Amino acid sequence: MLSIQNDFKTIQFAVYFTDIDSKEKSVYRFLLPRLLTSHTNRILNKTKMNERLESLYGAYFKTRNERFGNLSVISIVLTIADPLIVGDQHLFDDALDLLNQVIFEHDHFDEDLFLEEQRMLIEQWETLYDKKRLYAQTKFYEHLFEGDTYGYPTSGTKKDAKKLTVEKLYDYYQHTFLKNTKKFIVNGRISEDNLKKLESLPLHEEGYQVTFEEKFRGPRDVVAIEEETEMKQAIIKIGYHFPIFRNDDLYHAAVLLDTILGGYPESRLFKEIRENQGLCYDISSSYDYYKGVLMISSGVDLMQKDYALRAIKDLVQVMIEKGVTEDELDYAKAYYAHQLKSGLDNQSFLTKRAFIRDLMGHDEPIDERLKAIDRVTLEDLKQTLNTLTLDTIYVLYGGPND
Repeated sequence: MLSIQNDFKTIQFAVYFTDIDSKEKSVYRFLLPRLLTSHTNRILNKTKMNERLESLYGAYFKTRNERFGNLSVISIVLTIADPLIVGDQHLFDDALDLLNQVIFEHDHFDEDLFLEEQRMLIEQWETLYDKKRLYAQTKFYEHLFEGDTYGYPTSGTKKDAKKLTVEKLYDYYQHTFLKNTKKFIVNGRISEDNLKKLESLPLHEEGYQVTFEEKFRGPRDVVAIEEETEMKQAIIKIGYHFPIFRNDDLYHAAVLLDTILGGYPESRLFKEIRENQGLCYDISSSYDYYKGVLMISSGVDLMQKDYALRAIKDLVQVMIEKGVTEDELDYAKAYYAHQLKSGLDNQSFLTKRAFIRDLMGHDEPIDERLKAIDRVTLEDLKQTLNTLTLDTIYVLYGGPND
């Protein structure tokens, strides 16, 4: 268990279940948190669950299913008001009882609730083509991460959803999920007596161990796909092979490079492609440091799609060849440092940060991290730029206007 003592107005109980990521388990791990938090043996349906949460001064659950490198992580987070603020000495115990019910007290799953969640997932897939941004992102990931579990939807596919049954999901819960590696984190103002109560929970039972890995394939010849659909704009997705990972020495330099390229309103892509040339409605970049890729996404005017694509690629190539300026680096450092400091005021950020630090074996205090950012040089940026290799281009565009 990790305990974070903070004077927030709420207390968070977070449980992280970690397993090796696999295509076969995706749909199970997507739907399971929804079933767990919708009912228990004693709380029989969603209405009763909502009533129970309201009785705990508006407590709420938040669940996520995420990928970290080769791992799949399900988080179940219960947030309650600080009992000292609301003046209820039973609230802490009541919250722990509810968390225990949600995670452990299921001798079956309600079939009607399962069918409802299954139906909504199937409908999401059936309407995906109409959600152009989400569709483009899904197809882009299929191509960029071809052969890797990252290219497979975290929700599983429509076919996976249709094949699943409530019996199979419950079997997975009993025999696989509850044996996952578990990490329990409590964040807030916690007394010594309450800490002792936490230590007695079954959440501390050892699950099977998994090993975190950062890896991806090597560079390849550029894959370029254009797909026509019914819409009045174009969506451009570009992926670069960028083999710098979270534990690498150049990690902070890579984050700053992403910031300079397209990570904030002063970035080159935003200022040049959007503001100066007016080629797009929006544009940004993102860096996945678990897979070592840098991605650019933009929505552009249909008539400008070819010119915009060339302009984006040319801008990146110029950056690779000529580097960045001292001013760009200084502005990016200030922005990045501000984002880190702002996160310290966010309880959820601190909870998740504690989990990731534990997962990856980091013990770097925030002050040391800020110093590491400040030490990044133009030469470091040059080294990161030299690793960038164009890998995947995906363009979804509207057909000819009648």
